[in-house]
Amino acid sequence: MSQTEFFAFVEGVNIDGYVHGGNCDRALSPIGVGYRLSPADELPGEGGGKTRLKKYYEYLDGRSSLVTNFKGKTTVVVFFLDKDVDDQLGLPISTPHVIYTQFYDVENHVFDEGNVAEAVGAACSLPPNWCREEFGPQGAWQAAAAGLWIDWTRLCFLAKVLKVPGAVNYGRPSPLNTPSHEPADPMLAAKHEGDLRSSYRSATPDHDWHSARSTVETAYSIGNWDNIFKGKWYAQILSSQIQANCPNRIDIKNLAASLVKHVAATMSFASAWSISVQKAVESLALLNGLGAAQGDSAS
Repeated sequence: MSQTEFFAFVEGVNIDGYVHGGNCDRALSPIGVGYRLSPADELPGEGGGKTRLKKYYEYLDGRSSLVTNFKGKTTVVVFFLDKDVDDQLGLPISTPHVIYTQFYDVENHVFDEGNVAEAVGAACSLPPNWCREEFGPQGAWQAAAAGLWIDWTRLCFLAKVLKVPGAVNYGRPSPLNTPSHEPADPMLAAKHEGDLRSSYRSATPDHDWHSARSTVETAYSIGNWDNIFKGKWYAQILSSQIQANCPNRIDIKNLAASLVKHVAATMSFASAWSISVQKAVESLALLNGLGAAQGDSAS
């Protein structure tokens, strides 16, 4: 009989399995619970990873199958979802069986908790001293990178929360920053915002527009840009900076994807978010009778 009792589903295949799996492992292995983690593309249906996971959650929830007991064996299902800006739109699903990222997506947490300088050195075979000088101490590079793309982040946030369709959206990288690691073109930024503003239709256009715009400015001013800045953009900016400034020739094939994985490999899984996820996973398992609390295992 399979020893798997805890089933976790994640959106993507690049680093979601490693990050969410790392938290599951730290939560479940000490209490003796076997788990299996699967990406959304293994599920039937159409649409992106998040769409598939939400549909499967609704399917199981509608059949009271998020927790099942068959012949004395209990199984529990959990879904890991990127928050995106769902909190701003009132979309989050409130249940212990759905665990969201605190930041926009899982890549935000990778770069927040990982060590960029160390990861670049390993990914590109570059000397540590150059990497330290180029990217600074942990956290410094991310702040600078997100700041470079504040204009594009603002536009994408406005378009998303105000439901303005068009070319401005979180699904594409910034056309304002060329190359990606350089500041935005102010004239392009002004033009894109003007075009977006003219496309917006609302009964209270000025109030809603300025309120959404203020949300972005506030988030950046208090250091919470990761709540609205798309973490997947970090790798593109980092790749652009490396290719422009590195002292040695490097292999640039699939560089951005490789960089994310190397940054993830430097995570300690000890951030406030990681610990909160581990506690949520452990609590869900114990609440449904799986495993044993660590204090009980010695008794």
